[in-house]
Amino acid sequence: MDRMVRCHAMKVYLAVPIIANRSLERARLIAETIAKCGLEVSSPWVLGPGEPREGSPINVFQRDKQGAEKCDILVADVTLPSIGVGMEIMAAYQSRRRIIVVQKRGAITSNMLNQMDRKQVVEFDDDASLVAGLESALLAALGPR
Repeated sequence: MDRMVRCHAMKVYLAVPIIANRSLERARLIAETIAKCGLEVSSPWVLGPGEPREGSPINVFQRDKQGAEKCDILVADVTLPSIGVGMEIMAAYQSRRRIIVVQKRGAITSNMLNQMDRKQVVEFDDDASLVAGLESALLAALGPR
């Protein structure tokens, strides 16, 4: 008897600075690379104009915490400091998610992040090396197909 195998697109939570230290261009480049690998960005709001204004019915803490906890892979841009990105990394870590951090070569990150186990680091010098390094890390995370 033939069995139909259904596979879902793996969900990648993209954690990037939104309030301060924002690089929308880099966020969009990372999202394009994720999509190019056949994966789905589960946090598309990071590619828009910013966080909802006060009075919004969206609970950003719950949305982002749950997104980081339920994703298959978390990709975090840690080139510049962001409290929110750090919290998302911790939520993913505690939920035993695969974590890939991308950072510009020479960027200074916290010792807590540097000494965290179970993460993969992609250092880049320019857009081309960011795309190549992230694509390689994502494909490795997917394993043999």
